[in-house]
Amino acid sequence: MKLFHKIFLCFVLLFGTAFQAAGYLLVNYAYGNAIGQEKKYAFQEFQQNKYILQSILYLKPELFEGGADSLPNMAGRFTVPVALFDEDGVCIFSNIDVQPEFFDFYGAEDNRIAFRIFREGEESYIFVYDCIAQGDVKVCLVTETDISSVVDAQKGMIAYFQKIYIAILCISSPVIFLLTKVLTGSVKKVGKAARRIAKGNYSERISTAGKDEISELASDFNQMAQQIEEKIAELSDMAKQKEDFAANFAHELKTPLTSVIGYADMLYRRELPKEEVKSAAEYILSEGMRLESLSLKLMDLFVLDKQDFLPERMSVKEMFENLEQGIEPVCRKHGVALHMDIEDGIIEADYDLFKTMVLNLVDNAVKADCRDVWISGMQGSNTYQIRIKDNGKGIPPKELGRITEAFYMVDKSRSRKQHGAGLGMALVSKIVKIHRAEMKIESDGKMGTTISIEFPLHEGGKFGNKFPND
Repeated sequence: MKLFHKIFLCFVLLFGTAFQAAGYLLVNYAYGNAIGQEKKYAFQEFQQNKYILQSILYLKPELFEGGADSLPNMAGRFTVPVALFDEDGVCIFSNIDVQPEFFDFYGAEDNRIAFRIFREGEESYIFVYDCIAQGDVKVCLVTETDISSVVDAQKGMIAYFQKIYIAILCISSPVIFLLTKVLTGSVKKVGKAARRIAKGNYSERISTAGKDEISELASDFNQMAQQIEEKIAELSDMAKQKEDFAANFAHELKTPLTSVIGYADMLYRRELPKEEVKSAAEYILSEGMRLESLSLKLMDLFVLDKQDFLPERMSVKEMFENLEQGIEPVCRKHGVALHMDIEDGIIEADYDLFKTMVLNLVDNAVKADCRDVWISGMQGSNTYQIRIKDNGKGIPPKELGRITEAFYMVDKSRSRKQHGAGLGMALVSKIVKIHRAEMKIESDGKMGTTISIEFPLHEGGKFGNKFPND
């Protein structure tokens, strides 16, 4: 059963039951008040006729000595229908409409008035009875009060209420239907939106007017849809990156291998002059070195994804003093002047990864046809910043968001000539994440590039037993 039907039936049943119970209580209350008034009137009539009977017993006790035959004109003396019984329970006079058999006069005492409500067919009565003694004469008096009109009035009220109940139920059912539709409308919107999202429309959202639970549900649904959309976009990007990685990897392998195979085949099949043999071997050597660089960097990328690294407390100044021996030959080879200004600070780092990161950044800088490379380190309040700046060709601003992708190269022809494969910045990006650092790349595409990396300062304890892989 759908939620709409459940709510509708619950409302109808609840309203119907509540209205029926209220009507039942109201009719019974009115009937009880009416019966109470009739009882009060019956007792008053009984008391009045009791006084009349006492007067007769006092003035003319001989009337009751002759039995029922001696009471021919007794009816005119009383104000309501009555019945008189002797002390043996034998009726000596009666002008009441019915003769019930439930009167129990045996053992009855004076001033102990009893009453009974009696129904026979369509008629209803209140009987009040008591025994009166005067001298040696004892007579039991029964008075009859007709309450059929009260019972008929109750029946009329019940019938009238049932008509009102049916009419109100017929009127309220469409109103309840509309209210239920309004209440479940927002839930249906959520369901429809969920189905549209399931079909691939991840930008689906629901309007969230109001502050009730349904609005909160819609708001939570929108947040969920936003997270799903972002996750799907992230997965799509990852899938595209993997496809690009495979395509670029195949392309990077195909070009040098084709050249190597071609030159090797030429050397194998033909007799060439010494200079041509040397030139072909040089080309094979160059492409082989590029393939070696590619394989080593790919291996580094795979290792970074699979291996856990244990950080150590290290002085940044001491690390760069050791790294300077590896950085200077690279700069000197390309005719680049190195400028270093490192302020001391303690960070948690893996030295080999840190070295790989710095050397790749310096290598990218000197390959950009720069004249100077500046490396600086400065300690802040909570972080330690390392900045590597060059005055080379720079990176176009539109390319900045992609340079950390594997195999992505701003200038492909220049990178291949220098045995580059477009993996250096991808390695740097992973190493930065492993150290929980943040990297920022700035360039106007005309004059140089600045790369800033902020490491969290050591606070007296390690920030984890192992660095995360991502």
